[in-house]
Formats: sequence, C-alpha cells, structure tokens
Amino acid sequence: MGRTPAWEGAYREFFVARQRPLMRTAYAILGSWPAAEDAVQTAFTQLYVHWPRIQPGAVDTYARRTVVHTCFRMARKQGRETATDRLPERHVAGPEGRVETLDLMQALAGLAPKARAVVALRFLDDLPVAEVALVLDLPEGTVKSQTARALDRLQAVLATPEAIEGARRDR
Repeated sequence: MGRTPAWEGAYREFFVARQRPLMRTAYAILGSWPAAEDAVQTAFTQLYVHWPRIQPGAVDTYARRTVVHTCFRMARKQGRETATDRLPERHVAGPEGRVETLDLMQALAGLAPKARAVVALRFLDDLPVAEVALVLDLPEGTVKSQTARALDRLQAVLATPEAIEGARRDR
C-alpha cells in the first residue's frame, strides 16, 4: 500500500473550501447543475494532477481558470442546445398590473459562454477586473468592455421579459 503524498491534505482542504463557489460559477456559465458538477469534477481532477507544480498563491486562479475553460469546452460540445434546471419563477407586476416572469438564468442563457463567465466572475465571485482578466487570459480592457456589453444585454432582456425569447434565438 502506497503512502499519501504530503500535498494531498492541502488539496483536500482546498476542495472542501472551494467546490461550492466553483459550482456556482460553473452553473452561471452552463445553466445546469449536472453540467456544472461535471465541469467542477473535471477541473478538480486536473487540479489534482498538477497540484504539486502549482504555486501556492496561484491555486485559486488556476482552479477558476480550469473550471471556466472546462465550461467553455462543454458549452461548445452542447452547441446551441442548452440544458437548464428550472428555477422557481419569480413573478413581478408589470405595467397595468399584469404579472410577468423574471428569470435571470434565462436571461444569462442569452449571453455567449464567455460573457456569462465574465458576469459570473465579476459579480458572483466578486473578482476585480484584473483577476478576471487573469482567469480568462484576456486584457483588462476586454474584460471591462465585455462586462459592459453583457450588463447592457441583461438589462435590455430583463427590462422586457418577452425579449428573453429573442435573446435565446440571437445566441
């Protein structure tokens, strides 16, 4: 029976601490809990293989980058077909008192995977522009412009719920 590597304890601690936040990010990108689970599991498998070579201060960025790029690969495989878990619908009163459905995940599904990743990293993970740029391997200016475009798109879609269907067709 072999001995456990000395670094494996640190890996386990990191897994316990970061699995759920990384799942949330993957879900925001993929729109499906099972797909998010697959992406995070794949990323943690890669992380385990490379753990001894990763600088201690870079582990979180490496893990996020691996999850995001795994999500991108999965999204390309899915093509235009999007599997989603249905969240409970939230009804809001629109003009003239009629009830309209507001579904953020449906609105996010109208964005390209990279735009969803930018939104997830900036606002779910609360990362600064520089860190998002590092994770996505993009210039900071590109992160800023993609964030602005994604937020404009979300605002337009969420302002008019009937536009959600148009956003899904435009992807």
